[in-house]
Amino acid sequence: MEDASVHYLGWHLEDEGHGPASELFHKYHVTDQLEEDEQPPQAFTQSEFNELYDEVAVLQGDFSEDDLEEIYKGFQATGFTEWDEFLEARYCEPCDSYIEGSDEAVTHAVQNHGYDPEEEFGEPDYVHGIRSMSVGDVVELPDSYHQVRSLGFEEITVGGDSL
Repeated sequence: MEDASVHYLGWHLEDEGHGPASELFHKYHVTDQLEEDEQPPQAFTQSEFNELYDEVAVLQGDFSEDDLEEIYKGFQATGFTEWDEFLEARYCEPCDSYIEGSDEAVTHAVQNHGYDPEEEFGEPDYVHGIRSMSVGDVVELPDSYHQVRSLGFEEITVGGDSL
């Protein structure tokens, strides 16, 4: 089985949208207008990648490059094409972490934040669904990483301690 992972560029988590992930997010939107020395990187060390990206879902199945567009569609809040992995994923603001499943999110809130489901209904306000996949986000396949671009995907390099 060739599982895939979805990693979100953390621009939406930075204070007031200013930081290294936000800068990359902007650059990926305007690459055709940037000089060569201003272009965003196509390669990341593992530690750089881990600082900029969060794994939001592991997709179990037999995935290849041919599935990238379907994965992208599955992580869009359209009301028609969402995959269960997208619909069930939750983000906990106080912990700055992702949780797989609504029931798991409530259990997490009870165990870590004193949430009382007997007194409140549903998920706490600080636990919510995730955003749609966007430019700069990455799908990790067993042997490669593919970054969402304005049109399609581009393979990037991730790994090692230094480039």
